[in-house]
Amino acid sequence: MNSKNSFISDPTNTLSLKKSRFTEMLIEENALDRSGFERWIFCQGMLYNSPDKWWGDYGRRDYPHEGIDLCLYRDLSRRIRRIDQKIRIPVMHDGVVRAIIKDYLGKAVMIEHKSSQSDTGRFISLYAHTNPCPDIKVGMILNEGDIIANLADTSKSNSHIMPHLHLSFGLPSKSFSHDSFVWNAMRTPEIMILIDPLSVLDWPYQALDAADPACRQL
Repeated sequence: MNSKNSFISDPTNTLSLKKSRFTEMLIEENALDRSGFERWIFCQGMLYNSPDKWWGDYGRRDYPHEGIDLCLYRDLSRRIRRIDQKIRIPVMHDGVVRAIIKDYLGKAVMIEHKSSQSDTGRFISLYAHTNPCPDIKVGMILNEGDIIANLADTSKSNSHIMPHLHLSFGLPSKSFSHDSFVWNAMRTPEIMILIDPLSVLDWPYQALDAADPACRQL
C-alpha cells in the first residue's frame, strides 16, 4: 500500500514514456526566446514526491507532491524569471480531453494519451491550476502543441502562492474512471501509478537549495 510519505512508481514504465517537446512548444508559442530560455528552475518543494511547500510558511505538505510545479526559468543572462497568467499552455502529446475538474487554485485539464508501453494502452497527463480555453471540452481530440489553457490567477488565493503550472503524469488502472475522478484519487496506486514528469520533460533544469534567495522571495 501507498504511504503518506511517498508514492509508488514504476521506473520501467517511467523510462518508456515518450519524451515531449513541451518546453520547446511553450517557448515558441509565448516568444520566450526573446529573452532566452536557458533552463527550468525548481525550488525545494516544486519537484515530484517532495514533502515540502515552496510557498507560505515553507512547511510540510499534507501529502507528497503529486507532480512538478513549473513557474521559474533562467534566461541566458542568468536572471531568474517567472511565467504568468498570459502564458499559453500547449498539450505535450496527441490525446483526448477526458475531464476538466476544479482544483484549489483553478481547474485541471486531464488528457488521455495512447501508450504501447502501458498495461492499459494509455497514460494520463494532468495540467492543473489553469484557466482552460473556452473551446476546450471533454471528448475533444487534441494534437501535440494545441493550446489548452492559461495559468490561473492566484492573487486571491488564501495560500498566497504565485501562478504556476502543476503537471502530473500517471498510468491508470483498468478500473480507472474519468467521470468520477477527483484530485485525491491520484494518491491511490490501485487507481493510478504516478510518474515523475521530469522523465518526460524536454529541457535542462536546475534544483536550487532551499536557502537560495530566489526561492525565499516567492
